[in-house]
Amino acid sequence: MTERFITPCDLPTPHERELLTILVEECAEIQQRATKALRFGLAEIQPGQHFTNKFRLGSEIGDLMEVIQRCLAAQVVRETAIKQGRVHKRAQLDKYMQTQPQFRGERS
Repeated sequence: MTERFITPCDLPTPHERELLTILVEECAEIQQRATKALRFGLAEIQPGQHFTNKFRLGSEIGDLMEVIQRCLAAQVVRETAIKQGRVHKRAQLDKYMQTQPQFRGERS
């Protein structure tokens, strides 16, 4: 039997744990709303709701951005890492995206 791995690092504080939990929840909510927009369209308004999938997706992204700001303030993440990640992702998207923006009213 091998020895069990025990991390030599400190575990997250209760506040860090809570922020990380909320971060995961917000990412899942964005995923769900984006999936609804793919299935039913950005302009669809679900029965019993007042806003379109487009608006609701934007609202969920806003929620995530606020949690990210709180993670920065609590030093759960570093701004330099976020900036580096954005630069890297921008280069990947520029290289690999197969489509260009097309605005409503334009033909394919």
